Amino acid sequence: MNDGPTSHRGRARKAIGHELVRRSFLFSLSIILSTLVGVASIPVLIGQLGDTTWARLAVLQSIAQFFAVIVGFGWGATGPSTVASLPPTERKAFFATSLLARLLILVPVLGAGTFIAAFIVHDDPIIAALVSLTAVAPAAAAGWYFIGTNRPVALFLFDALPAILGQGAALVGVLLAPSLLTYASCTATFAVLGLLASCVFVATRSADGQWRVDRSQTLRGLLSDQVPGFTATFTTSLLTTLPIVIVKLIVPATALPLFVLADRLSRYAGLVLAPILQAVQSWVPEAGREHIRSRGRIAMLVACAIGVVGAIGMITCAPWVAPLLSQGAITIPILIAVVMGLGFAGEAISQVTGLAVLVTLGRSRELALSAGVATGAALLGVLGGTLLLGVPGALIALALTSIGLAVYRSRTALRGLAAESA
Repeated sequence: MNDGPTSHRGRARKAIGHELVRRSFLFSLSIILSTLVGVASIPVLIGQLGDTTWARLAVLQSIAQFFAVIVGFGWGATGPSTVASLPPTERKAFFATSLLARLLILVPVLGAGTFIAAFIVHDDPIIAALVSLTAVAPAAAAGWYFIGTNRPVALFLFDALPAILGQGAALVGVLLAPSLLTYASCTATFAVLGLLASCVFVATRSADGQWRVDRSQTLRGLLSDQVPGFTATFTTSLLTTLPIVIVKLIVPATALPLFVLADRLSRYAGLVLAPILQAVQSWVPEAGREHIRSRGRIAMLVACAIGVVGAIGMITCAPWVAPLLSQGAITIPILIAVVMGLGFAGEAISQVTGLAVLVTLGRSRELALSAGVATGAALLGVLGGTLLLGVPGALIALALTSIGLAVYRSRTALRGLAAESA
């Protein structure tokens, strides 16, 4: 066997040229730019609006993201794997049918979201409406469709770019006229433009079949099929939305920015995982049932590697990044950074295993069940932890939940993969 330098170089080139690596790189372009703009916005918004107003905006955005999950109704979770397994001529009809269902959900959800967000945060209903629209418009767009059909360029142009341009315009607007209304108006405008552009793009792709609504089942039946995916994403959204609301209601206003910044850094770290998850969601199922076992195991190994690297990065970087982004207003102790790192590792493993492997194995019910149990446990933990320890207690509860969810989904997926080969 030749284990010399030439052989090692050959294996390295093969690994770099792997289809999963190539897809992850292409999908990562959208994530990288979105992350850079999001991170850059933190010091600008804190400097122009103040840390407490910035924290209030973060609460509004979290509530809006919760309602965006309702509008998406599970297509973001199950859509990529489903559309990847469909014949190309049936894909456009699948999207058109889902679009009609989501638009029917969007209008009442937007109204309810505006009222609830304004009531909780005690803010202007117009601002609450614009922040809500910024979140729910992309939920009705074609982002998941581009992931499932392996179109990273379209994902960037019609999903990431409108958000980036909206954020950029909003930051310029805030510098000229510092107010939440200026910021929300800019982001909402570009979100709506992105929705319209993505739908037009899908409608004009002749290779994906005809643009038509599938009338073979009722709207109720269609939504019923989406219940497992919706349940998983809905309960997960509770896990990302309610903790910040709970913390806001319990801790003093001066302590809220610490939790918000820790939450934001964890989410931005999670964006590192997003391109890999997007690539894996279409890569695992598209080669057919005979390759699910091998591809599923590879996906889980990749998730573990990302989790370890991300945890180390979080522990190392969070303590010095926090003062830099907040202009010295917020600091993150090393112990909190450790908790954040462990939470990220659990999140990486549970997300890839659940959305790519369990969905492909046809175990969406286990995905939904695990998300529901984890959400209930986490919210109780956040409530108790915040009452006892404040912000650190809330972060510890969230990290423990992520780790427990990763363990359960990994065991379930490994059993399913073993049964697939039997």
